[in-house]
Amino acid sequence: MKRLAFLAVAGMLLAGCGGSSRLSKSAYEHHLQVDGSDIHKGITALTKSTSIQQLVTGVDAAEASVKTAADDLAALKPPSDAVDDNAAIVTGLRSTQSALEQVKANPTGARTIIARLQASKSYKDALNATADLKKKGYKVGVIGAPAS
Repeated sequence: MKRLAFLAVAGMLLAGCGGSSRLSKSAYEHHLQVDGSDIHKGITALTKSTSIQQLVTGVDAAEASVKTAADDLAALKPPSDAVDDNAAIVTGLRSTQSALEQVKANPTGARTIIARLQASKSYKDALNATADLKKKGYKVGVIGAPAS
């Protein structure tokens, strides 16, 4: 009986301290930096493709890194002053993921697809969001750097 009471109290404490609290600034920055670094590696390798075959091979890895980052950031509860910026970044990453899916389907149209992405509102909003986070003192790493 005592064991059951202990487990009930422990469960209530865990529920009270659980995932409802916001991340600290440093914990959120860590997510931005790690996710951005992973994306940067995938996109950089992709942009160095010299053949259609290399492009097709690299798109899957780049898409996976973008999806993983979008999923990670979407699941977070960022600091209150970063909520809107985080949402814009996630939307921009989802647009990037969609563009990479289009490149897989049409590798010869990659330049046009990427140009369309870079001209899109969601992409520009994501860049503006990372700039806003930087103004607020966040260390965002390379997630806010446009692909070269």
